[in-house]
Amino acid sequence: MKKLGIDTCIVLRLLVGKPADQAETSFLFLEKCYLSGTIVYVSDLVIAEVYHVLCHHYNVPFFEAAKKLTDFLASPMITLSGHALTVLKEYQGTGAGFVDRLILKDLLDYANEIFTFDKKFSKLSCVTILDKSCQSDS
Repeated sequence: MKKLGIDTCIVLRLLVGKPADQAETSFLFLEKCYLSGTIVYVSDLVIAEVYHVLCHHYNVPFFEAAKKLTDFLASPMITLSGHALTVLKEYQGTGAGFVDRLILKDLLDYANEIFTFDKKFSKLSCVTILDKSCQSDS
């Protein structure tokens, strides 16, 4: 079975519809892949970048951007390579942001505890503020 990945610019074209010719090309490409049984992957990094661009370039409110991405990732034409869909479904738009939550989910695949200086991020389970008390003699 053939497997392909798509980049941020393709996902953005699909979500915002601009420029129209690239949005159409992107959709037709995905449709062709889907109909031929080709798996199309999108990574957490791409979803994080799309989220950032939607919010800060297109001025889409954070919660609305999360909803658009959730709907996109629910498509049978897309296969996610990471945790973005789970994080988006849990994200309420308050506290630690979407990308911080995505970082947490990713790191918990490899670590038991994550350290930060970010107060909002530190309110999440398994995240600790890094301060002098965290230093060890090892």
